[in-house]
This record gives sequence, structure tokens and C-alpha cells, in this order.
Amino acid sequence: MHGTSQWVYLIVGWLALLGLFFWLSWRPHKRRLAEHQKLMDSLERGDRVVTAGGIYGTIVGLQEKTVTLEIDKNVQVRLDRRAVRRRLGDKDEGE
Repeated sequence: MHGTSQWVYLIVGWLALLGLFFWLSWRPHKRRLAEHQKLMDSLERGDRVVTAGGIYGTIVGLQEKTVTLEIDKNVQVRLDRRAVRRRLGDKDEGE
């Protein structure tokens, strides 16, 4: 009986460790998803943004699922709204 209880403690310990690992790895992912959704909801015309592909542009049109960026004078591209990775501030470099 004593040997059986050691296996139970070992299995419970490993399950607890795996649960802790999963929880610690899921929290940052969930936080990043929430931050990205907040960005998607706050996009406005005139915002300077960078896409997942590294394209810099200014938002000239917003639809429910797409965004139109002006990447150069009279050059516009339409992208999936989720492709926008970050908004540029006044102090951001790269343009």
C-alpha cells in the first residue's frame, strides 16, 4: 500500500507541475491577444501604423475586417485589419 501512494503523489506532482507550466505559458499569450484586440478596436483614420509584414503607412480607410493604408503618395493598399501590429507615435523611428 505504501508503494502505491508514492506513485499517486508522483503523478499528482507531475500533473500539478504541468498545470503550472501551462498556466504560466498561457497568461502572456492571452495578454498579448487582449492588447492586440484593444489596438484593433481603437484604430482610426490618420493613425500611422506598422503591419506584420513591416509596411509603414497611414490609415486612410477602415472597414470591419480590412484597413486601407497609404504607403506613399497616391499608393494605397488594402490589408486584413489583423495585419496591423502597432501604432506609431511621434517619437517612433523608421519612417
